[in-house]
Amino acid sequence: AAALALAALLPALAPAPAAAQDGRDLARISAYLNALDTAEGGFVQIAPDGETSDGRFYIDRPGRIRFEYTPPNPSLVVSDGTWVVVYDMRDCGKQTAPLSSTPLNLFLQERVDLREEGAVSAIERQAGQMRVTAVNPSDPNGGSITLIFNDNPLELRQWIVTDPEGRNTTVALNEITRGVDINVAKFLPARIEMDECN
Repeated sequence: AAALALAALLPALAPAPAAAQDGRDLARISAYLNALDTAEGGFVQIAPDGETSDGRFYIDRPGRIRFEYTPPNPSLVVSDGTWVVVYDMRDCGKQTAPLSSTPLNLFLQERVDLREEGAVSAIERQAGQMRVTAVNPSDPNGGSITLIFNDNPLELRQWIVTDPEGRNTTVALNEITRGVDINVAKFLPARIEMDECN
């Protein structure tokens, strides 16, 4: 989970308003995520131990995401839509987990509806920003993800993945470009192991 997140300091956020406003905002955020097809940009990550890394990210919804870390961090994180694979590119050693078991699945799945019962545990706002914390309703003890959006225009700027032990990995996105063409091979472990492993 530590390799799947990035960070920036977050200001204190005000308590959530009424449930009706929550519903409208969650519908708006869900529509934004469902309309997000491809994107790329930079990221900065803060791991649970405070270590900072950066690199490039690629998203191809549904299901696919890739984080390329800048050396000396040897990590490469890839989801092909079914599995999340964390590589150590020094020797191409890897760890694998089902995407469905990770909090990232909440916004990478084909249809996002944050109004689904049990998904959102908190929504907070301050001027110009919204912060939504969600869990997988079918695995509420499997960790959570907090999505942080700029409000106007609505744009995903960062997220915090909290693992079942309560450790946070924060990811801040920058220089985001949407609607880009991305070679599908970037997300396929078999191609990565053939073409990128030394």
